[in-house]
Amino acid sequence: MSGCAGGDLLVQRQGSMEGRINQMMQVQNGATVQIAEMSVQIRELKEQVARQAAAEKTAAAELAALQEKVKVLSRRMEQSEAESLSLSASRIELVNNETDGENREEKVQAAYMRAFGLFSADNYDAAAAAFAEFISTYPESADAINARYWLGECHFAAGRFTQAIEAYAKVLDSRPSPRRGSEAMLKTGLSWYGLNEREKGDATLRALVEKYPGSEAAARASEKLAHN
Repeated sequence: MSGCAGGDLLVQRQGSMEGRINQMMQVQNGATVQIAEMSVQIRELKEQVARQAAAEKTAAAELAALQEKVKVLSRRMEQSEAESLSLSASRIELVNNETDGENREEKVQAAYMRAFGLFSADNYDAAAAAFAEFISTYPESADAINARYWLGECHFAAGRFTQAIEAYAKVLDSRPSPRRGSEAMLKTGLSWYGLNEREKGDATLRALVEKYPGSEAAARASEKLAHN
């Protein structure tokens, strides 16, 4: 009898150990699945951070280039004004006849850079007025489309979403480059969200992804739609 009892006890202990082992394996399997899911999430987050960093790097480079252009043009204007004061009336007339086109281009660039300088200083109201004046004065300038875009950015930054949408619409009507067009569509969609018009915002971002599928703006639009 004692032998049977000992055998039963051994069987019970073996069964208990097997049960514990099974539980440990289940826990380990669950942990493995969680680790795999977390790895996927981490990879996706890294990709989002990389895209955002690339966009910020590009924007910073553009801003630095524009600021440098402002400095160069400002120095050229100061030099030109100083030289003009030392010329005789006849010489001034001659120079004006020969370089009228060049002087106009400098004025156009100077006006654009003044407006952009105000925007860079976060003076959105003054920048909006300056960009609007630029568009009115130089509607045929090569920078007119960019001026309309930055006018929209001024309104967007100031929370004037209706005016921003109107400005971006004029950009899109002007046959912009793919980059500028995709950016204008993205900000139009975000402006609709700012007005609590979610359906219009979603529709705009979906149209952006379809029209400019490989753009940075399309990637940001896709992320926004995925989180709505």
